[in-house]
Amino acid sequence: MTYSVTGAIYAEVVATERISPHLVRIVLGGPELSQYQPLQVPDEAVVLWFPKEGQDRPAPLTEKDGVWGHHDPQVAPPGRNYTVRSFEPGENARMTVDFVVHPGGVAGEWAVKAQVGQQLMITRPRCWFEPPADARWILAAADLTGLPALARIIEECKPDGPAVHAMVETVDAADLAGLPATQCHARSVDASVGTGNGVAPGALADLIAAKLPELVGKGPGYVWYSGEAAQSREIRKLLRKGHGWPLERVATVGYWRQDAERWNETFEKIGGEQLVQVYYEAVEHGLSNAEASELLDEAYEKAGL
Repeated sequence: MTYSVTGAIYAEVVATERISPHLVRIVLGGPELSQYQPLQVPDEAVVLWFPKEGQDRPAPLTEKDGVWGHHDPQVAPPGRNYTVRSFEPGENARMTVDFVVHPGGVAGEWAVKAQVGQQLMITRPRCWFEPPADARWILAAADLTGLPALARIIEECKPDGPAVHAMVETVDAADLAGLPATQCHARSVDASVGTGNGVAPGALADLIAAKLPELVGKGPGYVWYSGEAAQSREIRKLLRKGHGWPLERVATVGYWRQDAERWNETFEKIGGEQLVQVYYEAVEHGLSNAEASELLDEAYEKAGL
């Protein structure tokens, strides 16, 4: 198995740190990690596969009909999407990932107990953050799950680039430790503590709506959000339908669902796999990933998802 064929590499824990009440930082290394090809985009994310109980490391991918994946559900390890907080290339490459800790979370519980030398598998790097070249300002918002990506957006903004205005909602004020110590060239960083994140209704949609009038007069902009899926939909509809923004100026990514159990039950009940074809058919007809994803989300909403 090689990276070029499977797109999968193994990495091992080299350091752990509890950086806030709800965030654990894991630094990964190992000989295979030098093969990782970073996307060099702030919200770059990978799928992390965790070993099942009794395993030293996750089961490898296998090939079936030309497709690499975990085809046997009996051995398939649990996998979750996570932002690459930072990546240092080279022979001794290092990847840093910040994990949100919450009850019942497979990845968070693994991170709390992680020991140096433990292994996981990394696959499928991808990203969504793509401001138009003419954007004069960026409004970037996230809940705790999107905080690592938001931190990179703040860190990587440039003095001669778009003015970055950041918004974040956290469970605890101490969780703001996940943001950069120096906020670089971000013009503002507004925090809402105790909202969203499964503990209270999310506030970011309202905060964005209140901030927009101040920003739209400053020229063309870009809004990016990552966090809870229902709030992601609300923000996208606010911008796309409420303000008529074109899709290339909006990126909203649902990292998790507040009502995941109900959503999954409804998905199974209505045969949701058929709805997924909306996405693939849109791509086959030449639509972009963002356009196809929006059509799929609209189909989900019509179906009660």
